[in-house]
Amino acid sequence: MQLDSYLEIFTTMYGWAFANIFGEIITGTGLVVVPFMLIVFNAWREAKEQGAENVGVFGVIDRIGTQLITALFVFSVCFATLPVTSLHSISLSYQPRPTVADPTPAPVTRDGGTGSTFDTAMVDAIDGSMSGAGGSLSNVPAWWFTVMSISAGANTALRAGINSSESEIRAIEELARIATIEDPALLHSIQRFYSECFKPAQSKYINTVRSDISASGQAIIAATNTNYGPNDVGWIGSQLFRTEPGFYRDMRAADPVPGFAVNFARDGDYYNPSAGAPPPYEGYVNPDWGRPTCKEWWEDAPGVREAMVAQGQRWQNMTDRIRVLFTDEDRAKDQIAQLAESLANPAFVDTTRALGVDNSLPQNVGGAISTIGVFLTQLFSYVTITPLMNGLLMMQAIILMGMYMFLPLITFLSGYNLKVMLYGAVGIFTVKFWAILWSITLWMDAHLVKAMYPEGTFKLTDMVRSTGNDYKLTLMALLMMTMFIGLPLLWTGMMAWIGINVNSSLTGLLKSADSTATNASNSSRGGGRR
Repeated sequence: MQLDSYLEIFTTMYGWAFANIFGEIITGTGLVVVPFMLIVFNAWREAKEQGAENVGVFGVIDRIGTQLITALFVFSVCFATLPVTSLHSISLSYQPRPTVADPTPAPVTRDGGTGSTFDTAMVDAIDGSMSGAGGSLSNVPAWWFTVMSISAGANTALRAGINSSESEIRAIEELARIATIEDPALLHSIQRFYSECFKPAQSKYINTVRSDISASGQAIIAATNTNYGPNDVGWIGSQLFRTEPGFYRDMRAADPVPGFAVNFARDGDYYNPSAGAPPPYEGYVNPDWGRPTCKEWWEDAPGVREAMVAQGQRWQNMTDRIRVLFTDEDRAKDQIAQLAESLANPAFVDTTRALGVDNSLPQNVGGAISTIGVFLTQLFSYVTITPLMNGLLMMQAIILMGMYMFLPLITFLSGYNLKVMLYGAVGIFTVKFWAILWSITLWMDAHLVKAMYPEGTFKLTDMVRSTGNDYKLTLMALLMMTMFIGLPLLWTGMMAWIGINVNSSLTGLLKSADSTATNASNSSRGGGRR
């Protein structure tokens, strides 16, 4: 039997273990016969209220017989447990959803171990040691076992019929959200570049008349430019600053940058022995490294952007996926660099440095304050597929455990009512089907993301740390939340209609059986009088 999450394997065992404990309490105390006694008493009471001469002894007997047979049937299939339908007699398995870390996950089983942290924490659900009753707590009544099997089989078949095509953009987003910069040297380089190149270039841009910018530069920052646009000048790798004369090409690092050799054609402020001029003073020695232009510092191999791209394996996987979406290698690298800049947060560090204060604690405090300040704007941007999906599946597993646990009690308290048996089946099938609706939601989300961001037009930083400027992200998050929550609510409401119809049909059926028994009794009594 294939289930829908790691946790459901264990909660299914727990649910039926508690159900069996409740069932043993009811049968062990003799309460199991109370509903049958109430059926007999209630039939006698109704006969007395209607008048024995109108019902007759045979009518009472037939009514009691009909209700007792129905109750016995419900009790036998919904209450009494059978070893042949034990959960230990079948294999409970789960097929994990493919992720960027494991695109082809192998199915896991209860008996073989799920490989999750649940194996150790919930081992007593498997061996029955939670109550010392052993495997007897895994027995499931035939009716509920059949309902569970049909529901699980339907889910497996429907899931196999859905082409599971996760969006490449969602995979990149998932990797980007867990990306971190752990290299202190890289963080220092980003902060230096921000202070020594980006801030001077940005200040110059602010003081530059728009008409003094070249036609190619104006095309970059044009509002109609889908690749760059006005926001291009808001980050350290600005295309305008890299290509426009007077900016990065003509600006240099304030201090030597490790990895860039001294170039006397560029480093004119260094002492060049081959020029024939004497050194500035006796014993003068040039620095070990040169001062590259900001364009070199950003683009060349030992520079900032290349160091950003050349992060660990997690970053490498993300870079490989981004290159699939962007045919332009330069734009693909910019996507990674923008994410790295947002993680380094050089703007705040630069501000605290200018104030002459320590930047470690203020950076953390400032980041927390800024997060609170833009919470409402960024709320939807933090709604991600993986945590939401895992949370909903865990919620589903807990709900199913509760349903299984209370089924014997509800069956008993209803007086072994046939309607409760069918209501329970509809309820289990309804909750189990939520997993299929979430699979359909993932399928729809993958296609909607491709439609919203065709041919790599998305910005990685917008999807991971949105400032709310991209209405597409808010719309996508709203649609995703609607599908994840709304579809199960809609499905559950529609299944409630079926429950109402079942109630009406069964009520009419039982009344018809009682009427038939009464009419038959009256006919027999009338025939005897003649």
